Amino acid sequence: MPGEDWPRRWRMEGVRLLCAPGEPLLEGAIEVADGCITALGPNLPPDAQITSLDRTGMLVIPGFVQGHIHLCQSLFQGLAEGRRLDRWLRERIWPLEAALDEESLRAAARWGIAQTLLHGGTTILDMGTVHDTDVIAETAREMGVRIILGKALMDAGDGVPPALTQPPETAFREALALHDRWHGSADGRLQVSFAPRFTLSVSGALWRQLAAEARRRGMLVHTHASETPWENERCREMHGLTPVRALAEWGVFDAPSVLVHTVCIDEEEIDLLAGHGVGVIHCPGSNAKLGSGTAPAWRLHAAGVAVGLGADGVACNDQLSVPAEMRLAAQLQSLREGPGVLSAREVFAWATDRGAAAVNLGDRIGRLAVGRRADLLLFREAELPWPPDLPREQGFVYASAGLRPAEVIVDGRQLVAGGELLTGDLSTIRREAAQQRQRLLARLERKEAQWEFPAN
Repeated sequence: MPGEDWPRRWRMEGVRLLCAPGEPLLEGAIEVADGCITALGPNLPPDAQITSLDRTGMLVIPGFVQGHIHLCQSLFQGLAEGRRLDRWLRERIWPLEAALDEESLRAAARWGIAQTLLHGGTTILDMGTVHDTDVIAETAREMGVRIILGKALMDAGDGVPPALTQPPETAFREALALHDRWHGSADGRLQVSFAPRFTLSVSGALWRQLAAEARRRGMLVHTHASETPWENERCREMHGLTPVRALAEWGVFDAPSVLVHTVCIDEEEIDLLAGHGVGVIHCPGSNAKLGSGTAPAWRLHAAGVAVGLGADGVACNDQLSVPAEMRLAAQLQSLREGPGVLSAREVFAWATDRGAAAVNLGDRIGRLAVGRRADLLLFREAELPWPPDLPREQGFVYASAGLRPAEVIVDGRQLVAGGELLTGDLSTIRREAAQQRQRLLARLERKEAQWEFPAN
């Protein structure tokens, strides 16, 4: 575990703190004990029991919430190009996921978590995969990131490989076993959700069963919904309703819930989500690359829905960067709704405190405040690529896509220092990912005579 020699109680002096979107910068220090923020501001009283760390010239902000990701797909970059969602899944993603084994899944998870941390993502909501999800949990625990993970549930669907489908009772039992093993572990950094893939790959009976259990346990339900017109049409054929209305009918929204994408929803469905307190994760980069459209994220926000941001996976985005999603989200909402409808402060909130609320962690992370967990990003103010008088939220939303934090701290422990990953050797992680990618492709080539890959 990185940061084992990091002090239990520490104070960073000489910093400026952007505690939450729209709040003025706070000068002074931030103090942490056992992973929790205990004090912040100027003139904190001396305490010989606290390790003092000089961070003069540093700006501290809350860690970014990576609200939707597929860590298992981190080896798939460039292998599913030029396809709309239905063909992308059937022809590439599902066969690739079905070919994963424990070794390749571990390499994918390490590579995806490393990229996320280096871009400032301190919390991940991961969709998991059907088999071996414990590997993702083990990797996240070792690398120190905060994560909500789930076992992808799939008991139905056209074109799904047999290796990715399970009888509903098996899928449900394994999802609960994962929750029992991992939920609340690593001092609470690891949580487990239900992760039914979407309405086209999960039967109505299984939806009702998991919704009832999620209500009983207070367990988050994380799923894709209404990403494309094709998905909506197919859901109507299968269940007689659009995905959002079907999920409401099955009682899913009576449990803590977060939907991903919601590109193709109407005003009535927006009101339905707002009325049930459902979070939504906006994935503008993924939606753009797959040609799915632009979600009505501002309209959801205006209705009171907690909106967060997600990169999705590298197979449909190529970069696991919340800042990249902030910029694109702001620009696309301006195109959709008109310039000025959405402020940089509001988009910054989607990456921090509203994003935390969307994934049901709004009382633990997302802002710098006494009692919150110490998930922090540190930037050298002299190196920020915008004028000093520009509001920091404006800079982070529109001018930080290539900017990486100098330090990343999760639950009070330093995971990135000097822009370098402390989890392990990045070159080794990269090499192992490349090796497992080639082994994965070799397995597929043996199994699928018609499989084609891009030329180098």
